[in-house]
Amino acid sequence: MLLTNYLLASLFGLGAAASPVLSGQQSESGRSCTVDTFKNITSFILREYQIDTVTAGDQTQLRGTLGIENPGTGDIYRLDRIPISVGGGVWSVCRPGIDAPLPSQLARCQYLLERRSKRIGFRFQWYCDDKDASHPLLFDATVIGELPTEVCVAKSEAADGVTQTCRLAADAGQVLLSVENIYWEPVSGDGQ
Repeated sequence: MLLTNYLLASLFGLGAAASPVLSGQQSESGRSCTVDTFKNITSFILREYQIDTVTAGDQTQLRGTLGIENPGTGDIYRLDRIPISVGGGVWSVCRPGIDAPLPSQLARCQYLLERRSKRIGFRFQWYCDDKDASHPLLFDATVIGELPTEVCVAKSEAADGVTQTCRLAADAGQVLLSVENIYWEPVSGDGQ
């Protein structure tokens, strides 16, 4: 188990965890979560997408608010005002935004956002109770999809420093993020 934890930590970056879920905690939706829940899952759903350009003096930062539905649990992982890496094309750790913690049910989270090539992806780890809170499972999934056209609106004299907001076009429809891989493993209840 220690080797598994080491490999997972290496994959997701040391010390870059989201708020951990306590062993045995049910999903936010309250639905029980089992291996069978994920056997036929082919995609997650992008429910919310907003990228703000924030300017303070001569500094500019991108902040993203993203909502991704996990159809296996019914949970929506809402990443609220997380700092967005401007480079794109690389996996970045989801970091809490200002006064906006990451969803408690996530053990780890990374995102990939390539706005020019219209690609978006996420790597999530989350706990499932597997109908037995004392023997939860740790799930790991990578999902990737194509972004529809963004519509950006410039703002002038915004008190919060937001100078531009980009959202998906109103006619974008449902944005599916294909499951590239998904796997799970039992989590030891004794902390090993």
